[in-house]
Amino acid sequence: MSRYTKMKIMTLFKLLTVVFIYMFVYNTFYEVMRRGGLNMKAYVLLHAQTDYDVEGRIIGNSDPPLNDTGRAQAREVAAELLDKDINMILSSPQNRTMETAQIVAGILGIDEIKITKGLKLYERAFGDLEGMLISEVDMFALSSWFGNAATPNGETVRETANRVIAYMNNMVKIFRTKTMLLVVPEHVLRVLYWFFTGLPELGKESVIETANCKIYEFDTDDIPPEIKDYQPSADLPGEGGEDDPGRLLSQSEIDALIAELSGS
Repeated sequence: MSRYTKMKIMTLFKLLTVVFIYMFVYNTFYEVMRRGGLNMKAYVLLHAQTDYDVEGRIIGNSDPPLNDTGRAQAREVAAELLDKDINMILSSPQNRTMETAQIVAGILGIDEIKITKGLKLYERAFGDLEGMLISEVDMFALSSWFGNAATPNGETVRETANRVIAYMNNMVKIFRTKTMLLVVPEHVLRVLYWFFTGLPELGKESVIETANCKIYEFDTDDIPPEIKDYQPSADLPGEGGEDDPGRLLSQSEIDALIAELSGS
């Protein structure tokens, strides 16, 4: 093979390499734009153990702290999360979730934990049942309350979903390039599971198997179209003014939040 022929082959090879790289970068960029930005990875973690968990009590919005076993659980699960490249922690505002988040953040070396304000990721209210032993409650009534029936002076699971899903749709837009850990109570976890897998039919709300400090992994590619387009029902809380936890943010509000959170 002549030197000239070799040079032509090398030139062709370089040209093909450039074309391949160009196509790869273009297709990657196109896919990112098609999705509306880089997808967010989310790890969802149920808070660590409290004495109420051990005693079999309905926790709801009562606010017991972690026990010693729970603190050990939080340290153990943090070790499992070390290789997940988590760069943001979002916690419900209750003691048991915040303490779990603080222990995990300390081991992961994350300085800031974002605590949600108001009702956005607050646990479902169980009203008069909070603090009661599950064994003291009528099991038929309890099963209906774990569906979409309201507990006495409490809220339905759809009311919880009304605020959590709208809030999460906002968070996905704001933090779409983050790898996020959400530390939440049980029924918020249940709604977050639906957020990534699909909302069940009314009256057929599933109960997922949970355990203290169990990790669930999702990304925004998993979010079904009906969740992205979710609109809170008019007959549920979260309809109205600027302080409503179930209100979807406008694009200008999202842009302002991104600027505030990025320090610009």
